[in-house]
Amino acid sequence: MAFIGEHEQRGVIGTDNIRSLFSDLAGGDFHEWLDGFCGYWGISRFLVLSIFFFGLLSILWIQIPNLPLFTLEWLIGLAPVWMPIAALIAAWKVWIWYAQSLYISKIDPVLLEVKIPRELVRSPRAMENALSKFWTDSGVTTFLNRVWQGQVTPFFSLELASFGGEVHFYIWCWRGWRSVVESAIYAYYPEVEIVEAEDYAMRFRYDPDKHEVFGTDWRLEPRNDAYPIRTYVDFEIDEDPKEEYKIDPFAEVLERLSTLKPTEQMWLQIIITMCRDTRHVPGAPWWKTESRYTGTLKSEIEKIREEAVGDVESEPWRRSVRIPQARQTELIRDIDRNMGKHPFNVVSRGVYIADPENFGSPGYTGIRWIWRPFGNPQYANQLRPRRWGNPFDWPWQDLYDKRWIMHHRRFFDAYRRRCAFHSPWVTPHNMLSTEALASIWHPPSRSITAPGLDRLPAKKAEPPMDLPM
Repeated sequence: MAFIGEHEQRGVIGTDNIRSLFSDLAGGDFHEWLDGFCGYWGISRFLVLSIFFFGLLSILWIQIPNLPLFTLEWLIGLAPVWMPIAALIAAWKVWIWYAQSLYISKIDPVLLEVKIPRELVRSPRAMENALSKFWTDSGVTTFLNRVWQGQVTPFFSLELASFGGEVHFYIWCWRGWRSVVESAIYAYYPEVEIVEAEDYAMRFRYDPDKHEVFGTDWRLEPRNDAYPIRTYVDFEIDEDPKEEYKIDPFAEVLERLSTLKPTEQMWLQIIITMCRDTRHVPGAPWWKTESRYTGTLKSEIEKIREEAVGDVESEPWRRSVRIPQARQTELIRDIDRNMGKHPFNVVSRGVYIADPENFGSPGYTGIRWIWRPFGNPQYANQLRPRRWGNPFDWPWQDLYDKRWIMHHRRFFDAYRRRCAFHSPWVTPHNMLSTEALASIWHPPSRSITAPGLDRLPAKKAEPPMDLPM
């Protein structure tokens, strides 16, 4: 059911919408108007741009007789200039796609289930330390590895799945990396049990006649990746208080997963890989680059400091006042702390699955905003739902559910492949530190009592050394 009700996603039309429309038109920013007005009403960006294109083309056709022949002559005449460049660029992209796809197709994946013990008292800081082992660029250190052999940075998937209210923790990885994953988790959580499990995503077959689904991605918004979400440090779990005093927002996520009916499912997937992104150094020569993670964080810290100082030319009183707002102090502290953490490129996605009788607003709203307890949209960031089922707000966007079904078939294909950074499903990603990742996925301590969390009845222990032979 593609149309899920505009009142659920957009709200009623008010004076704010009208003011925003006229503000975009008065500002002369075509892209703002296109994304704002047309996006609000569910009008296709492609349709609007096509109308403008063919309108301008018709005007040009009137001004230039025989426009197709004129254009063809220019293309043929300049072919020695543009064709070699276009051919080289296309050949490079096709080769990279082919080499990486061939390499990934030969990888044997494995899904590991992490079974949680009853008496677990570790804070998420333990998971943060374990994730540092996943931060690796093994196999892509040389140009030959990356380009000729098509090797890619190892990527992992941290997953949560609820089947009718039964919550399971999973880690998806390459089989060759299984020992690395197990040693990292066992080092900080020796009480857990890690076993190989059947891939639930591969087992599921989406049938539009039997299943109602809502898929979504989550993106950091409304600011850039330098601004963090709320983490376990903000909730003071890093100080290891007594279990009865712990306030872990992850408990709300697990409780939501535990309340599903027998015919409902929710899957959450967090795909991570080492962040190797670079960017141009602002103000430096074009060949100077730096880490996009540290560069972005440093730039935002400087902007916040400049905002705290203010314009001393127009406001001379600021020369003697250097008291930043609490918001600015906290932001600088949080951003600066994350600069010392390992950065990952992250794509997170999830899906709600139900039979037609139980599919409704509580289900898909629950999956869309499941990470809201970690959000701080007022002056930092939140994980906001985007793509897949989210753009469908109005009935004219998909009259016969064709686009809805196609989108979700593609969603399940991307989910099964754990594909996010490479073809065929290259997805926009964010940068998150190990601190943020450990906050939204970690083995829960005994303070979390979600009913759907099936804990092991007893912790494992080594046998005494002095047992008789």
